[in-house]
Amino acid sequence: MVNSLISRSHTRGACALAGVLLAASLAACGGGSSGSSANQYTGSSSDTSTGSDSGGITTTTTTTSASPTTMSSAAYGQSLSSVNSQLAPDFQAVVSAESQDAVKSALSKLSSDAQSLSNGLPSDPPDALSAPTTQLSQALSSLSSSATSTAGDVGSGVCTSASALAEFTRSDGAKAIRSAATALSAIDASYGKDVAAFLPAPIADKTRQLPNGDVLRHSDGPGSLTINNSGTDAIVTLTKTGTKTPVASVYVRAGASTTLSGIPGAAFDIYVSSGTDFDSAAQKFTRQCSFTKTDKTWDFTDSDWSLTLTPQVNGNLSSSTLNAGDAPNP
Repeated sequence: MVNSLISRSHTRGACALAGVLLAASLAACGGGSSGSSANQYTGSSSDTSTGSDSGGITTTTTTTSASPTTMSSAAYGQSLSSVNSQLAPDFQAVVSAESQDAVKSALSKLSSDAQSLSNGLPSDPPDALSAPTTQLSQALSSLSSSATSTAGDVGSGVCTSASALAEFTRSDGAKAIRSAATALSAIDASYGKDVAAFLPAPIADKTRQLPNGDVLRHSDGPGSLTINNSGTDAIVTLTKTGTKTPVASVYVRAGASTTLSGIPGAAFDIYVSSGTDFDSAAQKFTRQCSFTKTDKTWDFTDSDWSLTLTPQVNGNLSSSTLNAGDAPNP
């Protein structure tokens, strides 16, 4: 029995220290008189100790710590500006990435930089900014995790820079950054801009489709291919045997069928790209994408064929899963 994915048939301090020295002297016993005197001293020391000697002298030193210096508002504002100046180029790299590998690389760098910024925030902010600074640190760490998570989805869940960008702007990390910016803006409007200017509002997913049976690439010939699709939307592309040079391609919606006519009388390879939300400009599905190639060639010299895009037990055709870069443009 053949368990195939596709079937065919004919027809992813200094510290301030205080010391007190008390010295007491006793009059000589033979004089028959007595007297006392006391002297007090203050000084500094790096040690805390107590002790007495045989002459009755006791020394006590006490150590206290100086309060740390609080950062000025101007210095604090300057430290926040580094957040946007470092993350804005990283974010733009995601926007402009043209391949899945480039999207992953851009998101990985954004993740690393966000975590570094979280670790490097001032430890001595102005008192009124202590809580918002802690919130920002946590938000940057969350943003780092979200970037890593989105990078992990590239190749299946999200397939283009646009879909990766949309997912990232809706992430928990992005929400946390916006919330931290709001808290900072309540104290100084410029602070919020310094940390969130790079991040747009949440971007909703799109679900774009072509009409069923829309032919993306026309050819001329006597052959025809009938496609039955019970899966997600797909593009079926015929290429010259052994190459990724497209000859004919057609869009088939989920749960629909169509017939591609005008196929030259020759042998071809067949590639199938499927997914959700077809970007006509990029000629790609942006989410839930997958790419396969049938393992046999199709000869239309004197035959018409049918192709069923559904895994079938006892099917008569197997297929191989491909990376995005190995699939042809339709």
